[in-house]
Amino acid sequence: MAINIKLSDVNPEDPDTDPLRRTEWGYNPTWSAQKIFELNRGMWYLAANRAGDERWLTFSYAGKVVAVCEINGVETLPWRTADPRRSKQALTGRALKPGHPIWEHFIDRPIEPTRNPVTYIDDPEPRRVDDSHRCACGCGTPIATSKSFAPGHDQRAVRERIARQWGDTVGFIRWFDETYGGKAA
Repeated sequence: MAINIKLSDVNPEDPDTDPLRRTEWGYNPTWSAQKIFELNRGMWYLAANRAGDERWLTFSYAGKVVAVCEINGVETLPWRTADPRRSKQALTGRALKPGHPIWEHFIDRPIEPTRNPVTYIDDPEPRRVDDSHRCACGCGTPIATSKSFAPGHDQRAVRERIARQWGDTVGFIRWFDETYGGKAA
């Protein structure tokens, strides 16, 4: 997947309160891809563990991709002044140029309309997975480094271990109550 950030027209920003010290953000067709990246790489509510597993970032405007970037990290930035809102994230990386195969894949691609400014779209590469990082249940499935289990495998691992030791969940409950003196609160 790639992260897509939907841009609006240019908006002013107060550099005294903005964590990135920007004076503006949004989309202007005269800006370079690098300027679009620098002015729009944050401030977003991102799941840092999910966004951190992605490599590609697109910016879309009026329903099509207008800039393509490679990302290498996610940083959480505090507000520069007292603010009750939770911290937001910014992406780190660089804009790609024409001729790069990922730029060629994404540029001018139509983007489905959505209310959310941040979405995930298919990309030409599979998600980066560290082959040494495998599901903790013991099945061997490769998973993203931010996870411990493949989806649903944590519950399956618990059920398998209960069945092996106590036969079933009722057997486990009886053993627990006998061992620890009655029903758990």
